[in-house]
Amino acid sequence: MAAVLGPLMAVLPSKRQKQLADFRERARCAGVRVTLKSVANIPPRLQRLSDEPLVGYGMHLTPAQAALVKRDLYVRSRHGWEAESANPPPTELDVLPENAEIVVVNWEEIAIYWNEKGGDEALQKVFALLQSWHPGAVKNQSLS
Repeated sequence: MAAVLGPLMAVLPSKRQKQLADFRERARCAGVRVTLKSVANIPPRLQRLSDEPLVGYGMHLTPAQAALVKRDLYVRSRHGWEAESANPPPTELDVLPENAEIVVVNWEEIAIYWNEKGGDEALQKVFALLQSWHPGAVKNQSLS
């Protein structure tokens, strides 16, 4: 029996894989785009806390919406959050889970790059910041 079930168990998704699939499906349903690409052009002075691969959760901006947001790149370093512009980072970044290391606000999107760890509470914090910063998001609407 073990010889039959062994190979079958190897192809079944793990608990972590199921959680990631759930997170990404919930994001998709909420209009949040999930990307596996890395963030390019991070200045050398902004050193991330880890070298762990990150996943981006972002919301698209129309040109009119992009004109309403303050564009910048924020990186969590050993000194805390730092901005590419050298301006003080917004205090709202402090509510993100510890494993969120990069926040991008550019002409195309607002995106948070994190390692998808921390469970449902961490996911809700990511969703909450995206929703509060996006000028077109319906405020106080649950993204779960």
